[in-house]
Amino acid sequence: MNPVTFELAIGLDGNARPGQGVLAAYVPASDFGVPVCLLSTDPRHEPETSIEEITPALLAHIRDSVDDNEPLWCWCIIDSRGCFREVLPKWQPHGFPTVSFQSFAGGLNIEAFLGVTGPAGEAAMELLSKMLDIPGTESESPSEREFLEKVEVHGNLPAPGNIFRKVDAAVAKGDVRLVAAAIQPDPVLSLSLINSANAARFANAGRTASVPESVMRLGTSFVRRIVFVAEMMGRYQSGACATFDYRKFWLNSLASGAAMRALMPDYGIPEQFADDAFTTGLVGGIGWLAVAETFPSLMKAYVARCKDADPITKARAQRELFPCQIRKVSERYLERYAFPAQVLQAVAGDVSGGRAWYDCLAQAVRVAQALEPFECIATPTNIPVPDACRTEWEGWHRALSVIP
Repeated sequence: MNPVTFELAIGLDGNARPGQGVLAAYVPASDFGVPVCLLSTDPRHEPETSIEEITPALLAHIRDSVDDNEPLWCWCIIDSRGCFREVLPKWQPHGFPTVSFQSFAGGLNIEAFLGVTGPAGEAAMELLSKMLDIPGTESESPSEREFLEKVEVHGNLPAPGNIFRKVDAAVAKGDVRLVAAAIQPDPVLSLSLINSANAARFANAGRTASVPESVMRLGTSFVRRIVFVAEMMGRYQSGACATFDYRKFWLNSLASGAAMRALMPDYGIPEQFADDAFTTGLVGGIGWLAVAETFPSLMKAYVARCKDADPITKARAQRELFPCQIRKVSERYLERYAFPAQVLQAVAGDVSGGRAWYDCLAQAVRVAQALEPFECIATPTNIPVPDACRTEWEGWHRALSVIP
């Protein structure tokens, strides 16, 4: 028996059926315990009634849909406040069960839930989070357009500095000497590029202490992106929103880039796009920084809501507080800097050209939450980290030593 996920709605007749409104994940029994079924209202399509009211119909539908003869299931819900509770059903010969709810021994938070359900609960939480990752197809509403336009024209919008502008112009001319000349006056950035050029993948070329040689090894296109991110990191270690953790944001972004580069073979992305894959993970969440600088009070409210919260509660808070998804802010921002089409499409959730880049980015974001968690992101932090991702992350962390 494999795990099963459900997207359900309650019909006019009171029965549950496939639809929008409720998310559920069923994880079968293992050596660690009984089956676990976790239910939550969908932050994207909140039903008009509370989850407590519709739980009996949901349980009946799920039990009838799952071919599992194990009599003891652990049924759990996450309510609209982000509280986890166990559901105790009393099954009838026909119809819906009667239900009661109780808190876990450790309380109503995710730690209490996981303390009882263990690996099965972790798997159920991850399944619900993945369901929220599916790219949407909805068009922008006027409020979204207005929000994005304000972000785009706001004077505090994050932007790279003078070195990037010089490098950008030199890359456009195809002049490696000018690229190196723009970087050499900055000792920290120069050291960062030299460290990158001395990474293991260039071992056969020997070690170098030369910025021009480093540019030649890395390629001007990738150097341009390194400079973009390095200047952003250097300029935005703090900012307009006092409660936004800028350092954690950058560490998580770097981990996302490293994870995406390491994961790309799993998604059939050719090695020739390795630099673009790293860049996609690195800048995919730049919308968080843009909103923190443009609307600091709004970000402050979100940070307060998501502190120590579970991923579903964070997703609900994002939907309630932000006029549009963060990925749309990232997309609008990155359009200004001529990133490759596949980078922009992956960040935007545009799967019209194929899902490989989008799926790889989604998995990289999850892995990064285990490597360097950033509290704002609605993804569990207990995802297993492939060895390749950890190795890649450690290498890039050392290379981009601009992070204090």
